[in-house]
Amino acid sequence: MNILRNADFFGVPFVQSIDQKQTTYKSVLGGILTLTIFAASLAYAIWVIYLWQTKQMNPKISNSKYVSDYTLLDLNQDVLKVYYWKYDDNLIDPFQNNILLPLVIYTKKNKLTTPQLIENYTTSPYGNLYIPKTELGFSYIDGDIYTSEEMYIQIVLCSEIYLKPNQTCASTELIQKFFSQSYNIIGIQIYTKTLDSRDGSEQSGLQEFYIQIEQKYCYTMNTFLETNLYELQDYFLFGKSNYKEYITGALVQTQTSTFEYCQKAFQSDALSIIYIGMKGSQMKTIFEYPRAGDILANIGSIVSLLFMIKYIIIVLNQYSLNQKVLQELINFYYPEFKKICIKKNWRNQIIKINFNQVEVDTNEYKRFYQKVSRQMQQKLSFLNLLYEISRLYLIIRSLKYREELLKSHEVGIKINLTQAKESDALFGQKSSCSVKSYQDNFLLNEDDVDLLSLARRKTEKNYENIPEEIYNEIDFYNTNKII
Repeated sequence: MNILRNADFFGVPFVQSIDQKQTTYKSVLGGILTLTIFAASLAYAIWVIYLWQTKQMNPKISNSKYVSDYTLLDLNQDVLKVYYWKYDDNLIDPFQNNILLPLVIYTKKNKLTTPQLIENYTTSPYGNLYIPKTELGFSYIDGDIYTSEEMYIQIVLCSEIYLKPNQTCASTELIQKFFSQSYNIIGIQIYTKTLDSRDGSEQSGLQEFYIQIEQKYCYTMNTFLETNLYELQDYFLFGKSNYKEYITGALVQTQTSTFEYCQKAFQSDALSIIYIGMKGSQMKTIFEYPRAGDILANIGSIVSLLFMIKYIIIVLNQYSLNQKVLQELINFYYPEFKKICIKKNWRNQIIKINFNQVEVDTNEYKRFYQKVSRQMQQKLSFLNLLYEISRLYLIIRSLKYREELLKSHEVGIKINLTQAKESDALFGQKSSCSVKSYQDNFLLNEDDVDLLSLARRKTEKNYENIPEEIYNEIDFYNTNKII
């Protein structure tokens, strides 16, 4: 049993009460500050949880280089768009008038496919947007990933081999009129996506590049698409990350060549060639969103900071408790102390003191109070308490024999559950009245338990006269009685 008792981690100490109302001293100011701290802590906790649930808390973000196999990349969306920038309504659109044609060529197994006319387009305020189908392939060579399937967009002079049977190319006059225009610009739009770090939502972007069209030159633009792999750690406490991959931009290399060079290289009357490829490496971004443990730690740190105010409250309560106990001790020894009325100004300075409605000297009161406070302060010491108990024993020992004190271990209050009286057997042949009076002064009963307790101090004021045979000529109680 002792082993089990010693293994109990939930033992509680005995806490002595300060008075009959409380075991721990508490003040009104401490209660106000405690409720204020709890209210502020609760409000902050609700606010943080609200920000967390509405995804308004920024995550931890880390970036690193990463080699991807692009399995998560969605190329079915419209990635590229080509258009003639018709910034003036009087300009001639080469695509609509069959002066120039947008073609797309793919490389498969290191061979070029047959050029295809880009027929899919959408309209816009500045011209038709031609959308080629994006086809890019990737393969590993010696453990490294490469773009094995690429694509080219060619802007070529019109040739009827690319047109439908009922279509024809523009006339020479219209072609010359087109090339005589001040600016002939081909625009390339690359649509990108990224994630908002706050809530992980998709955000679309756009990059535009421009190529000048001239009849004697061939402009080439090598475009390397940049991608980003996102890892979203947005689970509550435990879970798996979400991965998303997007095209986030492009790097461009431009070069100007002669018309004859492109004609020989690509076997077409190309005025502009746009190479579309993919970089082998990409950026990996990790969004680590706050989890339940992070939120609790955040709230706990602020609450701990707020509860540092408790040390101020503890110091104030310790001082108040010390003053309260001192006042009570002074009242024990000087019952008239409560009749002293002190009047203070707004700076807490004593300006007037009355005792029994008579004004007394302030300096004299201060000297008295300082002396009494020092005396009572000593009584708060546990060692002093033990010392005074030892003195009381010596005083009692000087009045009683040792054998008589040993008999105290055999004395106790009898439990009287019946109304039977044993006074006759105890006290002999005396008359019943005198025997009862003499017996009551010596026989212990339930009233002796709290005879000297603090509760008796406020309840009983009238006491029976003590028989003459048990007190001396000088009556201590009458001499020191406070009326």
